[in-house]
Amino acid sequence: MKVAGGWPSERLVLAGLILLAGIIAMLAYAATGPLGIEERFAQATGMVTTGTGEDGGPGIAGFSLEGQPVLYGATLVLLLILCGGVYRKFGI
Repeated sequence: MKVAGGWPSERLVLAGLILLAGIIAMLAYAATGPLGIEERFAQATGMVTTGTGEDGGPGIAGFSLEGQPVLYGATLVLLLILCGGVYRKFGI
């Protein structure tokens, strides 16, 4: 089924869901800030923390990679290939 712009309605729904997920993620980050779960829990319970947690460096877009970045990159590539295969097979 086509809509006015020539886009199939399924792609329009998928684009809307992706946009909505991005907005929700940005709102969640704005609400929680850069603190991890341990730091938020310690603040909520009034526990004394030693230090500021793990120092992972500045990271990328507010997120730091703990562990081996090569493994994270390989996992990302694998997920992209998997999603591409599902997209081609089912034609979503």
